[in-house]
Amino acid sequence: MRRRDVGLISSTLLLPAVVFLAATGLVSDFMDLNEFVYHKYTGFLSVGLVALHVYVHWPQLTAFWKRKVTRKAQAGAGPVPSRRSPASDQPAPRPKTDHQGGGQWPAQMTRRDVLQLAGAGVAGLLLGWLIRQPDEAISAADQDLGELYHRWSTPGYADALSAILNWGRQPPPYKDYAWAEHVSLPPVESPPLTLAEAVARRRSLRDYAARPLTLGELSWLLYAASGITAPAGLRAAPSAGAQFPIETYVVANRIEGLASGLYHYAVAEHALERLKSGDLRAAVMRAGLAQEFLAQAGVVFALTALFQRLRWRYRERTYRYALLEAGHIGQNIYLAAEAAGLGACAVGAYFDDDVNQLLDVDGVREATLYLLAVGPR
Repeated sequence: MRRRDVGLISSTLLLPAVVFLAATGLVSDFMDLNEFVYHKYTGFLSVGLVALHVYVHWPQLTAFWKRKVTRKAQAGAGPVPSRRSPASDQPAPRPKTDHQGGGQWPAQMTRRDVLQLAGAGVAGLLLGWLIRQPDEAISAADQDLGELYHRWSTPGYADALSAILNWGRQPPPYKDYAWAEHVSLPPVESPPLTLAEAVARRRSLRDYAARPLTLGELSWLLYAASGITAPAGLRAAPSAGAQFPIETYVVANRIEGLASGLYHYAVAEHALERLKSGDLRAAVMRAGLAQEFLAQAGVVFALTALFQRLRWRYRERTYRYALLEAGHIGQNIYLAAEAAGLGACAVGAYFDDDVNQLLDVDGVREATLYLLAVGPR
């Protein structure tokens, strides 16, 4: 293949590659994607095409800059007589045109024409691919709503454009019960059990010993679940975009040095806010489909999601990310309990309205996603 042909091919491929690189870069920025594979490999491809393009046109590039440097040097030395013949001063003849069909078309396509047509075609295909058409099945009334949501929230590159829609503003990063009594938690002390041992031993435990949990054990569990682990406010569990939509409520059944009742975990202060006083074992057991171990546990953690903390940024992916984060925190509680010689059991079967009412959340803007019972072995 001739050098000129390779140059034309590399130039033709370079334009769609650069367009796709820019498009994937915008998507990566709008959707806060890390290690976006399409953007990364398109970047590699673009660099390769640029290198090939420069290699093929290297003689022309070097000749161009030699002429530039030579002319500049000659201009500094004085006027240089023109070598062109008088005929060369005449304008070049215009290409022949075909007047059929009411338009004017060049008799021979230039390289610029080829690149413009190829770029327009690729841009059209790219636009059609990026803009997703609504799935007709989403309107079907006889389908599983969970399946419909899962398909509806599948991202497309054009979803970055949905940032112009009104998804609301970013709410405060912490929920504060200013009226509630604050209860300090003791400093966190990490148990000696290693992570490998905790992972190997982790099992769901529903039978608990009679002794109460200590306030130190509760402090460790809350810290390991979603406590702040870095000065920047980062926490023990991963969160999409560090938005941290999950709130942790504590139903204290039997904790030494802490009155029974409902508490909210104030993450920023690593403290508890007392919301309700009294024995709530029967209430949490009824809300949990009468699963008795919820009343026998020393503590029941209720994880809720404030959806707007995600919605303003991630739009239709909100509920997916909230569920994922609740799972991360749940596993942290499991491993922290195992490391402290305790047992944990997660609960997904409960009456949502009853638990939301117990926590005094509306079930829409903030709703319960997960219950986790923890007690001594």
